[in-house]
Amino acid sequence: MLRISLALLIFLFHSHMHILKCDYGVMNGFVNMGAIAMTGFFLLSGYVINLSTCKSDMASSKEIGKFYMKRMITILPLYYTYALVNVAINIIENGSVAAIEELLLFPIEILCIQSVFASLFSFSHNGGSWFISCIMICYFVFPLLKVITNGINDRTRTYIILVLSGILLWSPFVEYFFKCQSIYSNPFFRMLEFVIGLLVCQLNMKHDTENKFILFLRQPCICLLSVIILILGVSIAQYIHIPGYYMLYSWIALPCFVSLLFSLGHSRFDKLQDSKIIHYLSALSFSFFLSQLLIVWNTVHFFTEKLELYGYIANIFNILLSFAICFCIANLLYFLVERPSTKYFKAKIFWKKYNI
Repeated sequence: MLRISLALLIFLFHSHMHILKCDYGVMNGFVNMGAIAMTGFFLLSGYVINLSTCKSDMASSKEIGKFYMKRMITILPLYYTYALVNVAINIIENGSVAAIEELLLFPIEILCIQSVFASLFSFSHNGGSWFISCIMICYFVFPLLKVITNGINDRTRTYIILVLSGILLWSPFVEYFFKCQSIYSNPFFRMLEFVIGLLVCQLNMKHDTENKFILFLRQPCICLLSVIILILGVSIAQYIHIPGYYMLYSWIALPCFVSLLFSLGHSRFDKLQDSKIIHYLSALSFSFFLSQLLIVWNTVHFFTEKLELYGYIANIFNILLSFAICFCIANLLYFLVERPSTKYFKAKIFWKKYNI
């Protein structure tokens, strides 16, 4: 549910910031800072990956191999397809110069380490694939993180969360004051969010904890309260003109997302637990994120101008059509690439090699 909500927020953010400039009324302030959803994504990724490997021994080379193989066959086929499409678009639009640039960048892109080069953010398809690069780097170091964090107590986990949170909350001020390169797509800072999610999961898995603060955060009402504080806090900060830099808003987003993980991670929604719609939309979220190409917004803008739509009607048309296009592209990517490739590689490589 959280993954679906974050994917939707990213869509609202992209439709608002790009050429369409979609208007969401009183929600504009919050949507304008919709990039804070990425903090939620990395926290959630750390939480979920720890939860899914809770019974795995990450000190075992066989388990590490299984973990890496599963991550690669789940992510890389879709990523490479996405990359190929964007590279082709870039070459068609910009000619031989773009072809040379893409060739030079090829080893970096193929290894998913482009996020290390901050100045590449807006080049080619890097505007969307930086997330994949950062998450793959997080997955690469996860076995080591898992082994280290499994051997510490809850008090130490709490201290580490506080230290990492302090780094994440203070670093944007350093960047803002010294005019440094953006840390938004920096894999180091995204890894800190990933580790916090991992540690929160480890704390939340202990049902018999006596920590009063954790017990407080597990209450169902904290979920609703966190969402309200997140939306109002960001909206008010925008209203009073706090600098519109996404990472500065971690002061609001980070604690709200952490409390959401504690609350949602310890709550049961029996009627939704086995919902096919929830599972389908959750599985589609990765493809939906990648479907939000610049060409989508430009295409919708072209039709709006051709139909000579203006004002409220144009705004509704832009939102609905862009969502429909992204949703269709996401389904094509999911059903034609992501799901069949994952199934194929699991059958041909994963299951045979590891007898699963």
